[in-house]
Amino acid sequence: MRVLVTGSSGYLGQHFLNELLQRPESNDIFAAYRSMDGFEDAVRSHPSVSDKKSNIHYIKLDLTSEKDVDEYFNHADSFDICFHLAAISSPKVCQQDPSVAEAANVPVYFFDKLKNTPIIALSTDQVYCGTKAPYTEDDAVGPINTYAQTKVDMEKFLLSIESTSPGSKPRVCLRSSIILGAESPFGKSHSTFLHFCKSREGVETTFYTDECRSVISVLDVCRTLSHFLNAVQKGDEVESNVYNMGGPARVSRLEMALEVANHCGFDSSVFVSAEKSSQAPEENDVPSPLDITMSSAKLEEFVGLKFRGLMEAVKKTFL
Repeated sequence: MRVLVTGSSGYLGQHFLNELLQRPESNDIFAAYRSMDGFEDAVRSHPSVSDKKSNIHYIKLDLTSEKDVDEYFNHADSFDICFHLAAISSPKVCQQDPSVAEAANVPVYFFDKLKNTPIIALSTDQVYCGTKAPYTEDDAVGPINTYAQTKVDMEKFLLSIESTSPGSKPRVCLRSSIILGAESPFGKSHSTFLHFCKSREGVETTFYTDECRSVISVLDVCRTLSHFLNAVQKGDEVESNVYNMGGPARVSRLEMALEVANHCGFDSSVFVSAEKSSQAPEENDVPSPLDITMSSAKLEEFVGLKFRGLMEAVKKTFL
């Protein structure tokens, strides 16, 4: 199988790359990334890589550059599947420059090169407005910041390809909640919110009680992505669709912090609870939905998995 992974140097990209390398069969893995000093050397030198059957091909590629995309695809063979994990995922960065965010998060020219390739793309729970939780896939989207809008636009574009290009391969959009788990295996990437909570040991910190998510373990996300790879590999039917991808429970920021403190054995009495909805917004605050918890029953049924809850995610993070 020829497997293309965009955003391979990011947090999820690194974990999924590691997951692909653990598979028993031999695959050609094309790890596309835009920038990360030392990424290729970090992967090559990792103990889990040297004895694996799969081959890794590194692609330093700016998905927003038609020139870069053309130069690569003019010499590239087709792919059996693409996992599109690349994005500007910081709402603050997206809000500062919407045009750059749109170009990066909806790389239309790049997608057009993959009309004959199944695409599994990472979206976000922030497509929902946060006033009518819990959400199902049948609920209307209502993005309230630029990042969320770019993900809505990405979904619309990918799902429109099938109707405008008969015979094109399926497109699946996974609306992911906050992804939690161990640090990136191959090099420096951003840590998860759980690591931030652990770093606040002994430090007075405010955590919100009304900002809630259906947090999901990175292990479950990787297992979900692997399910789609298995399906394509076996020739099973995969239909274009949108799925919510989150854990089983409604979890607040404060509950995440308290679970980390409990597991790691430190005093949480310095943590301060507050309602975000009662705070006066600051000048440069990015609008953010409060409660975007959601049901992932549709995805769990499709992939045959039961996603683990916060307690298990914390245990797996801090082994």
